[in-house]
Amino acid sequence: MEVGTKDILYKLAREFGLGRDSMVDRLKLQKTIYLLQAWGLPLGYGFGWYIYGPYSQELVYDAYRVMTMEKDEYEKSTIEWRFSDNTKQWLDRFRQVLGGVLGDPKRLELVASVDFVRTTWYPQARRGEIAKLFRKHKKVFYDREQIDHSQIEEAFDVCERLRQN
Repeated sequence: MEVGTKDILYKLAREFGLGRDSMVDRLKLQKTIYLLQAWGLPLGYGFGWYIYGPYSQELVYDAYRVMTMEKDEYEKSTIEWRFSDNTKQWLDRFRQVLGGVLGDPKRLELVASVDFVRTTWYPQARRGEIAKLFRKHKKVFYDREQIDHSQIEEAFDVCERLRQN
């Protein structure tokens, strides 16, 4: 059986409890998939910058198909396969590196956003410079709460652990 990106997306959504019913669900989906790719999972989604950080329109389309339009089809087609033991260990390590970030939409949004800015726009800049530049692009969370310096610093720490995999 050939496994495609949408099959993997379906399984990852199940594995991480991702959905697309609410704005927060869609934010968690976008940022989790972005970070999984940053961690090294080659799903092939291209991300650009949008209001809440890294965003992939292609992921929106695929998530709609696998979680709504064709959910039953993907559930049936993927019922017989599981992630390998190596993949399970890899996903567990990903969870460990991110700690409580996956369960906190604000921290997830911030970590993905900091990672995108530092790797996509300013890969040669130092941490302090990136933090200043980051504040030009993102000052508030999705719920309009202000982002403070300590939150940005914490996000940098998580990003550094993520990129050291």
